[in-house]
Amino acid sequence: MVQKILTALDGTRASESILPFLETLLASQDANVTLVRVTPGKSTARALEAHTYLSRLAERLRAKGAVVDIHVLSGKPAPMIVDMAVRGNYALIVMGSRGKSGLKRLLLGSVAEEVLRRSPLPVLIVHPAPAAGEKPKMKRIVVPLDGSHRSAAILPHVAALAKASGARLLFTTVVEPNAREQIPVELLAKNLFQNQKQLLREGIPTELIIRYGNPTDEILSLGDVQNADLVALSTHGRTGLERARFGSVAESILRRGKLPLLLVRTPGKFVPDPMHAPEIRAQRRRQMETTGSGSK
Repeated sequence: MVQKILTALDGTRASESILPFLETLLASQDANVTLVRVTPGKSTARALEAHTYLSRLAERLRAKGAVVDIHVLSGKPAPMIVDMAVRGNYALIVMGSRGKSGLKRLLLGSVAEEVLRRSPLPVLIVHPAPAAGEKPKMKRIVVPLDGSHRSAAILPHVAALAKASGARLLFTTVVEPNAREQIPVELLAKNLFQNQKQLLREGIPTELIIRYGNPTDEILSLGDVQNADLVALSTHGRTGLERARFGSVAESILRRGKLPLLLVRTPGKFVPDPMHAPEIRAQRRRQMETTGSGSK
């Protein structure tokens, strides 16, 4: 089945950093591409300029064998991009992050982050490149998991990409320092091993990695150490007070990292302990008590 990829651009060189990565995706899977640009207001001049801009980029991709369509929309970028993706039954949204930081980012916000919060389908976000480079390769993908079904929601999407590209998946769980003694290592390994066995049966090579520390720091560090090409994870998509309290590892990685991110938003109530570690610890205590009383 031919997939449909919606690729959002804003007319800047930073947004065009996604094009080499898009070429990598197209080289490994059968997909049609739609290039879209959202302009503010309903200015005919702006719409014409945007159409000319997209047409130029589309011709470059068509010259390399891609099937490309273009669309110019008007309105607020994030809602328009997500609405088009949902209504058009697209499989993936691809876009760039503007790379703002500090006060400027707080004032202007990030279209990429807003698309991530709104989109029910996977979003691939690529950071700005300093200059046009070679088409990136897809060899190693970092896949953070926490043992929950929600974190595993990324697996079907990343498995399809790994199958098409031949990439190795690096499954990792990060335990924060204050939980190091509370979460059994064997439980972490068991959850990762279950996911690994599933994908090994599909012929996808994987590795298991357990790290201790701050989740964002450890995921970014692992990406550097392993020379990874992509980070793929699910984000809980929390809003309001819950999001303010618990933050978002995905958004933190998006703001601080340099690797492209494949993200899937999963709705639902936040579960702070998806692996039920307290139950495991209680079971251990009961076993110790039983063993102790039996030895007296």
